Amino acid sequence: MHSIYLFRGTPLILLFGLIFFVGCGTTEELEQEEMPPPPPSATEILQKELNELKTENSVLKKQITTLEQENRNIVARSADLETQLADCNDKLKAAETPPIRDPQVTYQQALLLFNSRQYEQAAMLLQQLLEAGVSERLEDNCHYWLGECAYGSKRYREAIDHFRKVFLFRISEKKDESQIMIANSYYAMGNKIKAKEEYEILLQKFPASPYAKRVKEKLQALSL
Repeated sequence: MHSIYLFRGTPLILLFGLIFFVGCGTTEELEQEEMPPPPPSATEILQKELNELKTENSVLKKQITTLEQENRNIVARSADLETQLADCNDKLKAAETPPIRDPQVTYQQALLLFNSRQYEQAAMLLQQLLEAGVSERLEDNCHYWLGECAYGSKRYREAIDHFRKVFLFRISEKKDESQIMIANSYYAMGNKIKAKEEYEILLQKFPASPYAKRVKEKLQALSL
C-alpha cells in the first residue's frame, strides 16, 4: 500500500511542479513584454537629426534651383520688354518731333531758351540738331551748349562729358570755353584739386584765352 501511495503521489507532485514552472515562466514573459523599449542612444539621435537636415537641405536646393531659373527668365523678359519700350519711345519721339528745316534757326531758338533758363527745352532742341546730323561747325557748338544746359541744371558730370566732346573736333571756337567749364564743373562738385588741375590746363593750352585772367584769379583763390 505504501508503494502504491508513492506511485500515485508522484504524479501529483510532478503536476504541481509543472504548474509552478509554467506559471513562473508565464509571469517572466509578461514582465518582459511589459518592459518599455530602451531609449535611443545619443548617436542614434544625432544620426536621425542629420538625416532630417540632409533631407531638408536637398529640398531647399531644389527650391533654390527653381527660383534661380525663374529669376533668369524674369531678367530676360525684363530686358526684352525694355528693348521693346525703347523702340516704341524712339518711334513715338520720331513721330512727334517735327523735321528740322533750318538747323541755324533751331540753334538760335535753343540759345534763346537757354538764356531764358529753360535748360531742358533748350537741350531738347540741341539734341534734335545732333540727331538730324548737322555740320561739324554747328555740332561742336551743340555739345558745348548741351554742357551748359546740364551745368545750369546742376548735372555736372553730364556737363563735363559734353564739354570734353568739344575737344574731339579738329577745329572749334569753344575749346577754351569748354576747358574753363570743365574746371568750373569740378569746382561746383566740390573737387577743388581736380578743378585746379583743369584751370592750369587752360593756362597751358590757351594762354591767350580771354578767360586766362579770370582763371589766374581762381587759382590764386584756391591756393589760399
